[in-house]
Amino acid sequence: MTNLSTLMYEKYFSPTSVAAAVKLKTQFKDKALLVAGGTASVQLVSKGFIEPEAIISLDRLPLNYVRKKGKGFEIGATTTAAALVMEKGLPDCLIQAAQGIHGLALKETATVGGNIFTPAPGGDMAVALLSLGAELVLRGKNGTRTVPLSKFYRGPLKFNIRNDEILTAVVVRNPPRFSAFVKHTPWRYTGPSLASVSVAMDADEVVQRINVAVGGLTPHPYLATKVEKSLKGQKLTTEAIDRSASLLTDEVEISETGFASKQYLRHLVQVLYKRILNSYLEKHRGG
Repeated sequence: MTNLSTLMYEKYFSPTSVAAAVKLKTQFKDKALLVAGGTASVQLVSKGFIEPEAIISLDRLPLNYVRKKGKGFEIGATTTAAALVMEKGLPDCLIQAAQGIHGLALKETATVGGNIFTPAPGGDMAVALLSLGAELVLRGKNGTRTVPLSKFYRGPLKFNIRNDEILTAVVVRNPPRFSAFVKHTPWRYTGPSLASVSVAMDADEVVQRINVAVGGLTPHPYLATKVEKSLKGQKLTTEAIDRSASLLTDEVEISETGFASKQYLRHLVQVLYKRILNSYLEKHRGG
């Protein structure tokens, strides 16, 4: 297996422009490991999941920002969880996901871009962004393209990204008025997620739109589309919430973990989902 310290000494690059980073990615293709905070990358290399030939650091690129964009916002790929927590005006689910990342040091290093690629039990911010209908801005040798986050994951550590492309930003164009993220961890306070749920919704008399994203049960987060279809256009009631909760895992195969059975995880994610929507009912409908 590749020795990380040797790798960093022999083929470690720190470009100062996106164009230079793209040129390096084009050269090394899928043998390049792009890092910013590096919180997940070190684990992936040390456990042998990936064996890169070169490390390309994105730390010096101008991708650390949060900008208002029409009704929504754009986040640079190297923006940290700590920066999101301090940012005003972002959706609650994204703030809650960033806050839930364990420890001040990890919040200061974990980046939005890195979180998108991080498999379970990480990737909390990706779960929140998925519920918000986020789009990824990918820059390659032939220009820029935009990919919905919902179409980005193709399997364990497999993504809809070309060999010459890097992720430069995440865009949310029209976030719903309500959103919330909750997770459960086997640790006492906070840490990697055993399961997580993020709900983003517009609802008055009936549910106009809703996205429900689930994390922790599969290698990467997914949208519970059957749940969304069952609630859209319906009045939000306790009964409707209970009925839709049973659909949360209908479209996926739950991954085995060393912490919990599939049956427990199926139950847990329903509890988290109901917690979000029942809390919304209590607050907006008087219980």
